[in-house]
Order: sequence, then C-alpha cells, then structure tokens
Amino acid sequence: MLSIVICALWVTLNQSVKALQLDDSHLQQLQSRRTWMIGTATTAMSPALVMPLPALAAESSIPPIVKPGSRARLDPVTIGAWETMPQLQTTLGQARIGSADLRPFSQGLNPFADQELYYNPFLFGAWNTTATLKRKIFPFGTSYLPSSSLVEGSPRHGEEAVGNACTYEQHYFSTLANTLRNQVTVNFGTGVPQSKVIQDRSFNIISMSKAYHQLTPVEQVEWDYQKEPTKLYLIYRAAPVANDMRPLGRRRATVYLNGRARADNDQGSVSCVLEQSRSVLQAPGAVVVSDTEVVTEYYAIDSDHVKAVSRIAVYLSPNPNSREGLLWEQVGGRAVGLYDYELDMRRIKESFQLGDGTMIEKACVTTPKDYVQCE
Repeated sequence: MLSIVICALWVTLNQSVKALQLDDSHLQQLQSRRTWMIGTATTAMSPALVMPLPALAAESSIPPIVKPGSRARLDPVTIGAWETMPQLQTTLGQARIGSADLRPFSQGLNPFADQELYYNPFLFGAWNTTATLKRKIFPFGTSYLPSSSLVEGSPRHGEEAVGNACTYEQHYFSTLANTLRNQVTVNFGTGVPQSKVIQDRSFNIISMSKAYHQLTPVEQVEWDYQKEPTKLYLIYRAAPVANDMRPLGRRRATVYLNGRARADNDQGSVSCVLEQSRSVLQAPGAVVVSDTEVVTEYYAIDSDHVKAVSRIAVYLSPNPNSREGLLWEQVGGRAVGLYDYELDMRRIKESFQLGDGTMIEKACVTTPKDYVQCE
C-alpha cells in the first residue's frame, strides 16, 4: 500500500512539473501557499529542543524552476561561525550535527520501538535554559527556504539573529515508561517496572513560546503522555489583524512525533537525542504542513550544570501541487535549513527545612498532573 501511495505521489508531482513549463501564469497559480510555521520541535520542538512552534510568516522568493528530474547542487551558505563548538562525542551527534547534508532520519520499521523519547537521568528536574543561536547553514543556498523569515530569522522567531540569546524554563520528570520490558514485567510479575525521564512537553512549549515573544503564542497544549505520547494539539491565542486589517482568526496545530533516537557515551555523562516531527497548522483559509528534526547533544558538567549543542533541521514538504513540492524533489528531500544553538542549562532547586531547622536544597519538578517530584 505504501509503495502505491508513493508512486501516485510521484506521478502527480511529475504532472505538476510539466504544467509549470507552460507559461508564467501557471507558475503563479501553482506557487506554494505555504507560510512557515515559526517557533517547537519542536521539535522540537523538540526538542530535545521541545519543538519548533508554528506561526505564520511571509513567503520567500522562489528560485527559477529547473528541468524536471534534475537535482539542486549542494552549495552551503553559512551565516555566523562557531569557533569554540564542543567536540561531538556520540555517533548520533557526529552524523546529524557534524554534517550539512542531511536526509530525513530513518528509524526503521520496528513494531516494538519506544513511542516516547527517554532522556538521560541527569536531566531530571527544572532548568533555566539559555539558548544562543550560533550559526545558520543553508545547504542549497537561501533561495530554497520556504519562507524569507527563515533566512532573516529562525524557526523559533522570524527576527532571531546569530548571537541572540533567549532564556526559558524547562521541565523533565520521571514516569513509568511504556516500554516492552515494563509491559512484560507488569503482565508477568517478574519484577519492578522501571521509570524513565521524559520532558513535560506542555509546559516546555508554552514556556518557550512566551520567552521568544511569538506574535501568536501557544495558549494551550493537549498532550496525553500515557495514552498518546506521539501526538500533541497546540491552540494559539487569537491572532492580530493582518496588514490589510483582516482578522487572521484562531489557529490550531497538530504535531506528530514520528521518529526518535538516543545515544550515550560509555560514561553516561554525554547524551544525544533526536526527534522528528510533522506539524499541521490549521488557520482560516489555509493548512500548512512542515517537517522538522531536532537533535541535541547534552554534556553534564556537574549535577547542577549541563551544556548542549542543539540543531534544528528544516525540510521542505513534498506537496506535489505546490512549488515547494517541486523544490523538495530537486533537493532530494534533504534539509534546506540548519540552525545550531548552544544551550546552557542551570538547575533550579527548592529549599526545604528539616525538623532540626537545617535548610537543604533539592532538585524538584512539577509533573503535568501537578505532582511534585524530587531527587
């Protein structure tokens, strides 16, 4: 069935390519209506970063359509430099952050694969995170970006420049993991199920959206981490009026977390996580689809301090009825925008008074169900 769908997609795509060769009016009619969803993979979010948070932005100029079946040339344009970038210590980080030529990550068809991204235990708790955009890489040049805001800014904010820093709070909590091992343990009574650390996506997305002062911040996140961990529903605050004074209306996005991976070093002090997401934004008169990957390599400096290198990779959408879909074919589905961040994470601790009057500090975090967990 999947092969049939793919073949049908390519047939439609090739028909669209031929149509584009007719005249300029056809080019204008088939121009992509996509407006980039700025902001949590987030990823991503994500992800690792949480995830990029959707928001509307202006279209970019589109390069001339080349001949059908041809391929764009890899010719990276880099904005900014990162002379003191930490050495990547995991194979996952080296492959996904150390390269400018990225194809979508393939997780394989494993029916028993985890449906949630589990983090290294050293990330448990609440953190004040400062993210600094260090560089932007456009593997095929700036003309292949689906929005000019991705050249002038980033997926997090349309005006974020290299060197800009933003601080926000992040939460990671412990939960009984819905893994195959735990299911066997519970069903057969063979031991005690293991807990895992996951991120509080609802809190983290809203926290990041506010910190980046997005035009229409995320107001509510619907996420059931126990029953449906791979799908989120984002509801946005009512948007302001457009330039022509028309109300933009409310928007809602569905985020599908469709791929994940993790790799740690032997000592457990370095952990790299990856997450792929597809966001579908529903706005009055438009449906916008975007694919994003967020990969982050964390370095535990000590128990209260973590540094990280994080990358957001932006992919075009393979829509056969849009010019963006044609550009997707030309780049072979590879990433067209890479945004590299340096993260500095400082643990937030709470003070407690013991019976003898002694004050102690502990790493604590509030879960989505309003329970407080401490080390």
